Amino acid sequence: MIKSTTTKATYRGVDINVISESEGHGTRYACTNNSGRLKGLVQWFGTQGEALAHERELIDTFPGKR
Repeated sequence: MIKSTTTKATYRGVDINVISESEGHGTRYACTNNSGRLKGLVQWFGTQGEALAHERELIDTFPGKR
C-alpha cells in the first residue's frame, strides 16, 4: 500500500511530499508535488533522498520555474 511519509520539502515555491510503498523486502520512495503539472508514471527510488533529488530535477524543467 502507498503511504505518505512525514518528509516534506519546498523547492522553487513548489511543495513536495514523499510517498512510500513497502514491497517484499524493502521500501521504495517517490514524490508528489502541488505544481498542478501532470506527471507520467510514478518513478520509484531506493531512498527518500534520491526521490527528492529527482523531483527537484523535474521542477527545474517546469516551464516558467527558472
